[in-house]
Amino acid sequence: MITFTDVENNEYQAQCEIEKTDAVNGEKSLSGTIYFGQDVKSNIAKGWTLSFLGEDYVVVTYTKNDKENTVAFSAVQAFFYKMSKTGFYETWNGSHPFATYLDALFAGTGYTYDNTATVAAFEKQDWGMSDRLSLFNDIIDQASVEFSVEGTVIHVVPAMGSDLSTIVRKKFNLDTAEIQTDNTSFATYGRGYGAYSNPDDTTSSRLEVEYKSPLYDYYYPKFGAIEAVPVADERYTIADNLLAAVQEKVDKSWAISLTLNLVDLQSVGYKYAMANPGDYITVIDESLNFSDKVRIIKVTSDYDIRGTRTKTEVECGSLSFAEQQKTSQSTLSNVAAGKIPVPNEWLTSQVQLATNSLLAARTELKFTDQGIIAIDKSDSNKVVILNSAGVGVSTDGGQTFKSAITADGVVADRLFGNLISGITYETTDEASGYKIRLKGGSMELLKGSKLVSGINQFNIGTDFNNLDGNALRLAQTDGNGTSVGVITIPRTSRQSNPLVQITGKVDSSLNFTGTRYITAENTLWVTAADMVSLGSFNPSNGKTTEYFRVTSSETDVWGNFNVYNGSKNAVQVTRDGLRATPAYELAENYVGDIGEGKTGEDKTVRVDIDPLVFDLINTDKPYQVFLTAYSDAHFWVSERGKDYFIVSSDTPNSSFGWELKGKRRGFEDQRLVDTKDTYNDLEKMEGLIPNGNQNVQSNS
Repeated sequence: MITFTDVENNEYQAQCEIEKTDAVNGEKSLSGTIYFGQDVKSNIAKGWTLSFLGEDYVVVTYTKNDKENTVAFSAVQAFFYKMSKTGFYETWNGSHPFATYLDALFAGTGYTYDNTATVAAFEKQDWGMSDRLSLFNDIIDQASVEFSVEGTVIHVVPAMGSDLSTIVRKKFNLDTAEIQTDNTSFATYGRGYGAYSNPDDTTSSRLEVEYKSPLYDYYYPKFGAIEAVPVADERYTIADNLLAAVQEKVDKSWAISLTLNLVDLQSVGYKYAMANPGDYITVIDESLNFSDKVRIIKVTSDYDIRGTRTKTEVECGSLSFAEQQKTSQSTLSNVAAGKIPVPNEWLTSQVQLATNSLLAARTELKFTDQGIIAIDKSDSNKVVILNSAGVGVSTDGGQTFKSAITADGVVADRLFGNLISGITYETTDEASGYKIRLKGGSMELLKGSKLVSGINQFNIGTDFNNLDGNALRLAQTDGNGTSVGVITIPRTSRQSNPLVQITGKVDSSLNFTGTRYITAENTLWVTAADMVSLGSFNPSNGKTTEYFRVTSSETDVWGNFNVYNGSKNAVQVTRDGLRATPAYELAENYVGDIGEGKTGEDKTVRVDIDPLVFDLINTDKPYQVFLTAYSDAHFWVSERGKDYFIVSSDTPNSSFGWELKGKRRGFEDQRLVDTKDTYNDLEKMEGLIPNGNQNVQSNS
């Protein structure tokens, strides 16, 4: 159970699925879905917080889904929220010690810091007049340090994490791995400009260096020098330091990131600590030909509604292009030279892309102990390998084979032909785990190995089955791929309590032949756990107006309530059964009140109109008072005031009863209002006038 707290510090409990993110430099955030906890789902609002794994988070967004009866939310750790909402209303210039900046930012915030990093004083220009979190991140970046949040203490350190001896290896405690590359900033050449020879003269000569990466000569014939943005910083006075900065910028210009899904061995009793952001671990994945030490920059963990961690995804920091070259190109060279066998993963891994470029190829053949390797002379990325294990086609220099035929089967992204026939066809989305299987005249939809739904053929027809605990949605999709649900079987539907949600318009003539429990012909029950509402949608303002509401205790109507060819009755229990008591009908819209009174010694009495009744009637219009004598006297209304009337009698101390009728406020001028319905309209309403208009009578 997760504890939520509202603005008044009232606590509520809810069950949620949570995704928790921890990253280098303290980032901590949650995203989740609330499934159980009606108080939270109904009342969650701005200023709510929650506690998760001993830390406080502030809810920043929430989305209520009335179809699924869930609430999706996102939250950030309290430090980041509070600091981002606290301003620093000063402007600083010049050089200050690192601790001076920290003291100013944390003053009065309720947070303290612990700094173990050695940072020289540095200069800032127009620093301030912003939120404290932005300014804190600015000086952290300036000082090239990192931080973590622990309660109300911020730990500032030279670098987070530890150099662990942990080894993460495929088929041991590594589930899946993915390498992503980004060459949008790729460069092979860079320049750096440091201090001026005369610091007071910007036209004087500057310290200048240039750097060419090991790949410079390889790409130069086609692209020339691929230049990085220059490093221009007057603080560099030593050429070697400036050159190191330029080299780092160029070598890391092609970003490589590694994403891993780790199996948490703690759950089975293995003494293994999950790595934290900032830690260095060794990753070995033979299928990707990757073996190197990498740094964890973000850890994302999923928790189910019981609080059990179900998945941990680790994102490692960017590797330099030189490191990528080292780990990706050596294997193909060794295979081509016959030094190592072809990895089995090349022939059995499923791949994302497929190419077919056999025609017009100029090919170099190499005969090795592992088979025949064909390499395109004009493009060495195009490789075909043939041996007793099968045939593989690669377009990335042999790192992966995007089409392959082995004893295990055929791997390809696209198959072209007029007919594919067989017993079973199966396709799987690796990211989500969803699978479609065509088998024996039926279609099965699975999540992993678990059956979710399916279409089955029977002698009597076709069944579309949805298993308990899963949602099934019939949606309408536009040309851009955006879908809107029309008919949904929600996850909460069960065979014992089947549910369906219809969010689209029903355009049909419906004929109801009874329900599961009511067998009478043409009987329809509309039920809900708490309330049934009817209304209309106004497309001009996008709002829905409620007109009719039924709950367990009452029925409410907004607007006029018209009864055709019938009466408005209150049904009450009598000694002779239930009897209907019709409502009193008037030609105009009146509100009434009844009471008793007694005149005094002066033979008069003032009767004040009930303030609530006064709010309902307009006494600026004439109202009527009817008197009934309860004594041997004569009575009359001697005065009608705005909020009172005076009754007089011909003898003192005389009792009477009174009835007041006044025109309803807002409806003063209505009299026998025309409904605009015609006789033809009534004839279309089956059964209203079966023998003609019996309500019309003659004065003759």
